[in-house]
Amino acid sequence: MSKNLMTPARFFTLILFGLMLCTASTAQDNQATKEKPKMLELWKPGDTGQRMRIRGRVTDTSGKPLPNVKIRFRHADSNGINRSYHQGELTTNDRGVYQFGSVIPGNSHRLSHVHVYISHPGYEYLDTEFYFKDDPKADPDDPNSIFLEESNSNGEKIMYGRWDITLISQ
Repeated sequence: MSKNLMTPARFFTLILFGLMLCTASTAQDNQATKEKPKMLELWKPGDTGQRMRIRGRVTDTSGKPLPNVKIRFRHADSNGINRSYHQGELTTNDRGVYQFGSVIPGNSHRLSHVHVYISHPGYEYLDTEFYFKDDPKADPDDPNSIFLEESNSNGEKIMYGRWDITLISQ
């Protein structure tokens, strides 16, 4: 005589265990995709000028995020003088997101700007720069001109902006 080993209680326990495994797996996947990008901080204590933080996403022409893109930033200090520490490199996270902080560069003879050098295998190298919309010399319709919004963090005023980048495949 064969005995039915699958009782309703055992069946319920198996279903519950399976759901717990699926939930744990999904939570780990979501955690991996929600990882914050590392901050490249070019601001140093004692820097004069207004602090800024820029964040953006690098995608291909179809809008697909590109992870591990190398981005190098370089700019002058708030007085328009090039300093070796106002440059650095980072890579985008798994969602193609990057962020860096520094001071808003000064410049008396042209637009205040940040030089940006971008490389990723299979895509065209991009050497460009971005500007700030509130600069009187800026063209507010220029796609490389970004808007900065003020925020106070722990009593300190920091300007935040977003600049997304699209790379063209080779």
